[in-house]
Amino acid sequence: MIRLAKISDKHGRLAPTVVLVAVVLLASWMGAVDGGYFVRGWAPAALVLAALALIASLVGVLRGAGSWWANAALGLFAAYTVWTFASLLWSPNRGDAWLGAGQTLLYLLAFWVTTGLVSLGATRRWVLAASVMGPAIVAALTLLSLTPPRIEELFTSDGRLEGTIGYRNGEAAFLLVSFWAGIYISGSRSVSPLLRGLILAGSVLSVDLAVLTQSRGAMVAMAISLPVFFLFSGQRVRGLFALAPVALALLFTFPSLNEVYQALVNDEEAPAVLIGALPTVWLAAAGAGLYGFLWGLVDRRWELTSSVTRFIGGVALVASIAVLIFGLVAVSERAGNPVAWVDQRWEAFKNDDEGGQEQSRYLAASGSGRYTLWQVAWEDFASRPLLGIGTQNYEATYYQLREKDVGYVRQPHTLPLEVLAERGLIGGVLFFGFLASCLGSGLWQRIKDLGPEGKGQVGAMVAAITYWFVHSSAEWFWQFPAVTLPVMVYLAMLVGPWGQLEVVSARWPLRLIGAGVAVLVVAAVAPLYVADLYLTQSRTSTDTGEALEAVERAQRFNPVSPELNQQEVKLAIQRGDWKRAEDELQEAVRLNPEHYTPYELLAQFYELRGEREAALSYYREALALNPLDPDLEQRVAELSEQDS
Repeated sequence: MIRLAKISDKHGRLAPTVVLVAVVLLASWMGAVDGGYFVRGWAPAALVLAALALIASLVGVLRGAGSWWANAALGLFAAYTVWTFASLLWSPNRGDAWLGAGQTLLYLLAFWVTTGLVSLGATRRWVLAASVMGPAIVAALTLLSLTPPRIEELFTSDGRLEGTIGYRNGEAAFLLVSFWAGIYISGSRSVSPLLRGLILAGSVLSVDLAVLTQSRGAMVAMAISLPVFFLFSGQRVRGLFALAPVALALLFTFPSLNEVYQALVNDEEAPAVLIGALPTVWLAAAGAGLYGFLWGLVDRRWELTSSVTRFIGGVALVASIAVLIFGLVAVSERAGNPVAWVDQRWEAFKNDDEGGQEQSRYLAASGSGRYTLWQVAWEDFASRPLLGIGTQNYEATYYQLREKDVGYVRQPHTLPLEVLAERGLIGGVLFFGFLASCLGSGLWQRIKDLGPEGKGQVGAMVAAITYWFVHSSAEWFWQFPAVTLPVMVYLAMLVGPWGQLEVVSARWPLRLIGAGVAVLVVAAVAPLYVADLYLTQSRTSTDTGEALEAVERAQRFNPVSPELNQQEVKLAIQRGDWKRAEDELQEAVRLNPEHYTPYELLAQFYELRGEREAALSYYREALALNPLDPDLEQRVAELSEQDS
């Protein structure tokens, strides 16, 4: 066993810090490519992390997680990932389950690599700064691209920005999940004035762009995470001084940004309104950046005394409580009985009442169908409480069990119920135990022996995780690595060792185990990625023969995906190969037996062939799996009349 010198100097910490900065910036890269939702977005990141883990394991620098708490958290998350893969055994659609397990593997890799790099001395401050600057750069580029030709491309018909993520709430979360890390960095005396200014300017750009998404979930999550930051960061005064310019910038820009939403909803000249609003955004960001830079210069030469700091902190706390009380009184006077008001808002949420959206979507209480989605997820959990219905197999049960139609849906739009419904109670204990161990460890270290900077970092990361969890409780951000991967890094930095460690090269058996895990990751993810590449080639090829060859290659790497069979059916019909099309449709039914779509496609195929009896039989199967579909009901009725 070779003992190395302690990592105590900046040069020794530089390498792991640079690598960890690169890891967290993978999220920003995925943020520019649909949030990493599709295989082509997240699989390369998983393969890069697997290669990094393989090299680090063989060299001997990647060992355990560095502490008892970290090893326990890593063990829980690893067990959760194994359980997710095990759910392929009882998932009706193993193709979707494999995709979901692969994404979970990506998060495990990010957590494992981060704990290892932190134990090697990676500097948390620079990683937090990178996690803020990445989305800020994407926000700046997005704002620069908001020209009239691209407005229709980046905004939905209901006036909300979809951005580079391709989903309005996901765009908001991508921009805001690192917000509290930015507030900590902006207020830290250990950070250069220039970086403090850049972080504040970037935070303003991210917040203003998030306003264009009109995401109510983001608003609620920010409101809940705010007191968490001030409670645990130990930097009420610095946090207040850092938050103030962002809040003032938001007050300055919100009216013009909200007018963009109103113009799009009311079919007015939205491009002109948006172009008119952008200068105020850039001006507000520049003002906040200048404030941060000048504050940083003054901060280096002059420091408030502890008594003044306590006084200002006390005033800020009293003022915050006064504002909260005033707000509650104002709401109470406007709403009347607060209990009745809450009941009204809950009923509006359940019934998707969109009242107030004409002025701003933030004023509406509509649940956008989420109440129905949550009901189905709870029924899934109640039906299979121990094992769950299978990873990413919610979609089929939604169509079977929904009480009203809320459109095309694949996820239950709530992380806690998603975990319980799809992975069961066992998965829930492992996952929430993992979260609790990370948060508990970080908070315990904060209380035990961390200095002001360490406490500030803990407060920022706990607030960021709070934002993510609250917003994820009404969304499907597990499927967006651009949103969730930074949180995995934060969790790992919370639970990782905070003191300086003596680095010891791992023994060869442990090196081989780590390398073996990395190889298994490649074996699990690479086939999905290669199959997706061939599927893309099949869809873009203009030659039917080449397209068929490509989809056949895709099936060799991923033989359990019904999507590949459906692509082959389209191509076979184009070539007039009816037997091949029928065989592939039957295979799609076998691979996805609980979903109505393969049965509907098979019914349409037989109807196209003039085989009404077979078509009617499969239409009935599809209707049984999707009883609220009016088109299926109509086809069954029409074919039944023809046979009578």
